[in-house]
Amino acid sequence: MKKTLYALTLAALVAVVVPVASADDTSAVKPRSAKIQTAAIKVDAPAASGKVSQQDKMRTCSKQATGKKGDERRAFMKGCLSKKKA
Repeated sequence: MKKTLYALTLAALVAVVVPVASADDTSAVKPRSAKIQTAAIKVDAPAASGKVSQQDKMRTCSKQATGKKGDERRAFMKGCLSKKKA
């Protein structure tokens, strides 16, 4: 019984430690090429051109709703998130 318990404990420990140890290996991470970096910049550009993402709306409205609770906050968030940017 003890041998089985020790074996299971050791197996669980190895199962947890091995992925964590291999995740710390930074040599496996390759730097981005210039082409990929340029593509990433172009993807972010439409957000700056006037369109606001839902996540940005949520962040802004949530900051404005500080201090409100319950139904008052719910009503404010609903109105804030449904507004169209002028």
